[in-house]
Amino acid sequence: MNYLFGDSAPSALRTNFLEVLRDALDLAVFLLQADESIEIGRSTIDALTDEATEELARLVAFSDVVQKAIAGAEKGDAGSPTSTCATQVADLARGAQQATESAVRGKLAADVATIEAEEAATRAACHDALFAFVGPHGESERAGTRRVALDANGAYAGEMRGETSFGVHWTIELRVPEGNLFTELVKLERVAPQIEIIAPQVTGWISKEVKVKPQRIERHVVTEIVTDGARTFVRLRAEPGAESGFDVELESGVVKMTRVGASDDASVGAFDVDAQSAQAIAAVVEKLVESVAGLESARLVDATVGDEQFKALSPFRPIVEQLVAFLAPTVREISRRSLTPTELVLRRALGDDRREEFFVTKATLREKYAVLEPEIRALFAPLGFDAPQPAKPPPPPPPSVEKPAARAEIKSSAPPPPPAKTPSVPPPSRPPTATGKNEAFVEAVKKIVLVLKSGRTDEGYSQYAELLSSPAFTEYRADDQRQALKLLLLAKAPDRSDAVTRAYRIALQRIQSLVDSLAEPADYEMLGVAHLQLDDRAAASVAFDIALKLERARNPQSDLCASLGRRIAQITNN
Repeated sequence: MNYLFGDSAPSALRTNFLEVLRDALDLAVFLLQADESIEIGRSTIDALTDEATEELARLVAFSDVVQKAIAGAEKGDAGSPTSTCATQVADLARGAQQATESAVRGKLAADVATIEAEEAATRAACHDALFAFVGPHGESERAGTRRVALDANGAYAGEMRGETSFGVHWTIELRVPEGNLFTELVKLERVAPQIEIIAPQVTGWISKEVKVKPQRIERHVVTEIVTDGARTFVRLRAEPGAESGFDVELESGVVKMTRVGASDDASVGAFDVDAQSAQAIAAVVEKLVESVAGLESARLVDATVGDEQFKALSPFRPIVEQLVAFLAPTVREISRRSLTPTELVLRRALGDDRREEFFVTKATLREKYAVLEPEIRALFAPLGFDAPQPAKPPPPPPPSVEKPAARAEIKSSAPPPPPAKTPSVPPPSRPPTATGKNEAFVEAVKKIVLVLKSGRTDEGYSQYAELLSSPAFTEYRADDQRQALKLLLLAKAPDRSDAVTRAYRIALQRIQSLVDSLAEPADYEMLGVAHLQLDDRAAASVAFDIALKLERARNPQSDLCASLGRRIAQITNN
């Protein structure tokens, strides 16, 4: 049964498109975040490589100076104590140079390997995110083909193949759940206790001839079934591994059968199926297909785009663009026919003039990609969720009396946590810019603190958001920026509101910029706190881990080390 639009006009949608849209946006956002994470990692590798190259060049130049100094110094006659000492010092200098070169290259290789491992993990997570989408929706997008066949161990193994609307060919392994027909060997008698067909058969001992006669086939075994919803193919064999039996094809209610067997069997080949046999076979095939449909998605075995593995794509953005292009026409049509401009609405007839109505607000869908940068969010513009919604005139009265529709908002999704934007290996630090202290900036922070102390939380956090988002903020000294962010991020968190959440999101961007520029442990701590305030525990854990590594290298007994240890333990224990 097809779904109806919000104005009760018929549509071609056979599944709840709103659920597909919800999960497609989760996938799209995750892939775009993965692009950002991978790009940061690769930029870090480039920066680390450049730094190592410069360091090695300095080392060579330094060694040359040392060797020339030794060679040009007064050492006395060859074999003198001074000359012998000079030779030993020169050898020691060369050895130190070689050891240092090896250490620099070794550290670079280790850092690159760590970042590449993180990229591999991010790509594997993209593979999992794709499975989370195609698992429940693959067949609703494009007709997927399910296949179940007996394996060498006598058990049934299943798989499903298909193609997404955005060009990904996928294969999913299917799991046979408890209670399903395919948990054990399927003989037709388990579906139909008695089944008889009229089929050709070789008769006679001496003068063999082929006759069409009734034959019982309920003892035949289903060794393979392949179905795409429109056409179903079934292999029936006298027993597992046997050569003889029947191949059955059911398409559009039409049954075709072929007897298979040894090459010298004269009865082998396609034959006409009488109406009674066709009816019995069709009923059996439909029951088999029902059991095949009950198999569960277990894991994504393979996913490709053209000749390339999906998880190896670089970048994923073209996939997102194709996905949005596919979704947009249907979204716009649903929006046009939804009687409420701020919602997308679909209906389904239940009988007795009753309707079931499904809806999702555009604001809910817009929030899914609000975490992205404005430039990236623009990719979703074709969906029309950001455009002003014109008021719609009231709908005309229905031609017949219809009972009010039972409304249900589609369930919220649980999108995968975004890939960490901060690599475990920090980029090389750069010296902070030195600009004068801005008194106006300090005064603005003081006023915000006074507003918060007076209990006007939303007003104070709104002022914080304005200050942090101002273009002038990035021109202030790093220490001034850091002090303002500390007052926001390291203070006791207030009750969550839109104003508070917005301030934390902007603060996350600002502290991320400090981390990228300076790689200070205290900044990483604030980055982790910002992620925690926005409920991203995975990213917070990564930031705290990096901060602890950096601080331990400086002072393992510091208060910051203790603070970071407590934060990591709290995340782990919760």
